[in-house]
Amino acid sequence: MIAMGLLMIGAGLFVFRYATEIANQFGGFISPPPSGGSNVTGMGLTEGYLPFVVYGFGFTLLGIGGAMLRSSLMGSMMGAGGGLGSAEMPSPNMMNAYMQQAMATQRNVAVPGTEAPAKEVVRIKCRNCGSLEADDAAFCRKCGQPL
Repeated sequence: MIAMGLLMIGAGLFVFRYATEIANQFGGFISPPPSGGSNVTGMGLTEGYLPFVVYGFGFTLLGIGGAMLRSSLMGSMMGAGGGLGSAEMPSPNMMNAYMQQAMATQRNVAVPGTEAPAKEVVRIKCRNCGSLEADDAAFCRKCGQPL
């Protein structure tokens, strides 16, 4: 598949290099000049749109060759072709678990099954009213007295 892709790219480049000559050859077959005279319009098929058709054909060959080359290289890297990276693809369940874990670490959320140690909470008791406040609180929320 790689050789076929490279061959198509080479053919596309060849068509680009010799597009004018190819268009002249095809133009002679498609609309030969009138016998005994000159072309009245001066804008025959060869001088008109035929070179653009040949360029389009060259682009098509390049695109097909590039797509073949890309699919064969990516297939071998992903394990389908048995070439460069012949390791098998991971199972969908394994990929799903990996993606959930990666997304959870991005959001700082615990993944089910992996529990983080509980953070110790320290509270201070207000001397005036007895309500429990956070350890960094300066005043009581209930009575407003300094802690």
